[in-house]
Amino acid sequence: MTTSIWQFAADGSSKRKQLTSGAAISRWQLVLSPNGEKLAYDDFNGDLWILDINTGDTQKLYSGQTEMSPYADIVFSADSELLAITTSKLGDERQRIYVHNFAENRGQVLTSDKYNSYSPAFSQDQQWLYFLSDREFTPTTSSPWGDRNMGTTFDRRTQIFAYALKAEATFPFQKPTELNTQSEPEENDDSEEAENAPEAPLIDWEQLSERLWQVPVSPGNYSDLAANAKYLYVRDRVTEPGSKPVLKAIEQTPHHKTSTFTAGLSGYKLSTDGKSMLVLKQSSNNDQIYIVSAGSSFPSDTTDQKADVSAWKLRIDPQQEWQQLFHDAWLMHRDYFYDKAMRGVDWAAIKQKYQPLIARITDRAELNDVLGQMTGELNVLHSQVYGGDTPQEPDRPAPASLGANLLQTDEGVQIASIYQYDNEVPAKASPLLKPSTDAKEGDIITSINARPIGSLAELNQALLNQAGRQVLLGLNRNGEALQTIVYPVSNRTDARLRYQDWTTRNRQKVEQADQDIGYLHLYAMGSNDVSDFAREFYAAYKKDGLIIDVRRNRGGNIDSWILEKLLRKVWMFWTSDNREPNTNMQQTFRGHLVVLADQYTYSDGETFTAGVKAMDLGPVIGKQTAGAGIWLRGRNRLADNGMARVAELPVFAEDGRWITEGLGIAPDIEVDNLPHATFRGEDAQLDAAIEYLQQRIEQRPVKPLTPQAYPGVTEPAGDIEP
Repeated sequence: MTTSIWQFAADGSSKRKQLTSGAAISRWQLVLSPNGEKLAYDDFNGDLWILDINTGDTQKLYSGQTEMSPYADIVFSADSELLAITTSKLGDERQRIYVHNFAENRGQVLTSDKYNSYSPAFSQDQQWLYFLSDREFTPTTSSPWGDRNMGTTFDRRTQIFAYALKAEATFPFQKPTELNTQSEPEENDDSEEAENAPEAPLIDWEQLSERLWQVPVSPGNYSDLAANAKYLYVRDRVTEPGSKPVLKAIEQTPHHKTSTFTAGLSGYKLSTDGKSMLVLKQSSNNDQIYIVSAGSSFPSDTTDQKADVSAWKLRIDPQQEWQQLFHDAWLMHRDYFYDKAMRGVDWAAIKQKYQPLIARITDRAELNDVLGQMTGELNVLHSQVYGGDTPQEPDRPAPASLGANLLQTDEGVQIASIYQYDNEVPAKASPLLKPSTDAKEGDIITSINARPIGSLAELNQALLNQAGRQVLLGLNRNGEALQTIVYPVSNRTDARLRYQDWTTRNRQKVEQADQDIGYLHLYAMGSNDVSDFAREFYAAYKKDGLIIDVRRNRGGNIDSWILEKLLRKVWMFWTSDNREPNTNMQQTFRGHLVVLADQYTYSDGETFTAGVKAMDLGPVIGKQTAGAGIWLRGRNRLADNGMARVAELPVFAEDGRWITEGLGIAPDIEVDNLPHATFRGEDAQLDAAIEYLQQRIEQRPVKPLTPQAYPGVTEPAGDIEP
């Protein structure tokens, strides 16, 4: 099956023209030159092509892009004679900038892979190539000391640079001296003189890479650089919770006045002549589209600049769309899948097998069923099908919860147990454990908002649509009638509270069994979970034993962060009289480790488990993991926002053996949690971990950090021994 590029009339008429044919691989992106005569596109082989739309001739301009990913940037100059791209070849650690001149059919890579460089933008006169590069490294943490110090990071790393494409070009930001005077840039005009101006200069290739200038503005978290005759525009992001990107305008003068063009930015695009700008701004519902003048600031009155899209509607034939979605999912598996031989499966035949079913489906959910059956032919465990344009019911009643286990009794609905939590973090408390709510285990719920409650069914009905709202709760406590205010939570929050209760009770069980053993559970392997790790690990790293529980872990990608902390070793310590020893490396766990895993440990939870085994950090106790061992990128989203995820990155041991997928990671000590025992609250796997650590600590106690006596005044300290 081949992939072609077609040209259609923008007015929606039937005019069409096939521009390419015969490609056996999919294309990534299409970029049209400003004069409409050249089309740049890249493909899955890592090649960049230039199509002359007038003649139909195609030229391979660049090749070697790695990782089956598109070129990050493909940018034409305003006169369509120059092209700049951001690329990363096989072996490169970071992205580079490449520039090409069509008239000479010559190009050059300008930057090395020492620093990440990207987002090129030509000046309006084609004499400068601006770009962004991450070359500033100011640490957020200045030393290895401090509570829960997991190492430094570098915020606001990005700076703006420029290459002079012409040797005699004058840098707009350079301050004038007695040897160099500079006037303010002139406005572009459409006069006859401008029309008769000489052609844009060619690139002076000699010593081009040495003509590098830096725009004198502070580093930031910049992206999406663009330039017109007077300003540089760049998106900046503040790394604070709830912050939204802003668009900055930097005046191209020696004073380089920088202003915030607009805040709450979702995206923007500068017109070819640099005079206008399309701005996409965040709003409470949908993003708003504006077309404004490209100056120093966003207009205060946008009455005439806001695009009214309220009447925009698309006429979609569901059957045709489902056919297209099916084809796209099949095609992306063909091109993205980790094994080009498709594990020996005849992929074209698989399409023929399942495509007839598309004509029989009646809703979008059934399409997901077919996609699941089709992708299941590849026998890959780390892949999912979900989402899409499925019907929504915005007025459907939403259940709510009180954050407790409730029990139907002869007396009514009893609060059997309230979800437990870390009581030093009030924000994590169940609704019934908030300081403003007077409710206890054993209380009988008699009413909700003065509505009598006698059964669980009546309670659930009374709580519909009450999540986050003030609710008057009537209680009976040992014959005494009480009233209190509670704020119920959604079912999603209830699930998290229930999980929190489980981990809290596990931790309490471990502490009650042995104060020298710590416990933490990782729900998944994402940013929230590394926060949980920091919260619990550094509260337990001085203990003699530690249980890291990854049962039912949903995966992610932070395994290396966790493994790195467990690999740290103590080789020295500081101490003095009446002071706890401080180790080097700081805050390092010196005790015995156990990892709990089970058949529901998934994806990166399995990678973490495998890492613990491979580096012999401690035994794994439980059951064999799920076997979802091919990593995903999640980039093959369908047109209606659905997903049929493609397994792309297989995992190999250091010696080259393919691991995990389809098999999982086996425990060192197999222990099963049987269903009925689990229902009764028993946890044989956790019990086994506690017992193992107690025995290990007794057999090989952790040596205390005790300094030896000082020698006499004439004797120096000793040398270190390996």
